[in-house]
Amino acid sequence: MNITIISGSARIDNNTMRVAKAISSMVENAKIIDFKDFDLPYANEGFLNFNELSPFQQDLTDSIEHADLLIVLTPEYNWFPSAEVINMVHQLASKPFSHIFDNKVAAFVGVSTGRGGRMPAVQLSYVFDKIFNVFNLQSITSPKKFESQFTTQCISETGELLDNDAYNQGLKDFVQYSVNVADRWHSNR
Repeated sequence: MNITIISGSARIDNNTMRVAKAISSMVENAKIIDFKDFDLPYANEGFLNFNELSPFQQDLTDSIEHADLLIVLTPEYNWFPSAEVINMVHQLASKPFSHIFDNKVAAFVGVSTGRGGRMPAVQLSYVFDKIFNVFNLQSITSPKKFESQFTTQCISETGELLDNDAYNQGLKDFVQYSVNVADRWHSNR
């Protein structure tokens, strides 16, 4: 199984990458897309040209296309996903790119330094359900979300889980559940 983990924060030393590294260490065949090199144009800058992608854009679209399980992580900014994740959806949820989302299981993580994370994960789930519906794709969103709360107190900068048994078990359960859903989805195809 190929797993793509999108770390949806472009900030230097962001907490979303901590969670991405931790998840990556729990599975095989995982690739992390780090938004530190994010260069998708914003709405006022036009649209991506499918035939003229930058190295980051090509890696992002190829990684999504080849994933069996897509795990999208976003920091929570005022109860919303990051602008970069929203813009990724805006740019890629279009006819030229819709095929990259076909035959996927998508799972979502909201990352917070406090008691947040739920809202952006739920919002992304709604949006991806809409993408799958509008383009009539054979894909699903996983019902289980993960709220990474107090992230800096639970995961080191290198992605090592720290001494928080409830957090550690919750993240492990989320990852195993997501892998199980993807296994079931793809075994019945």
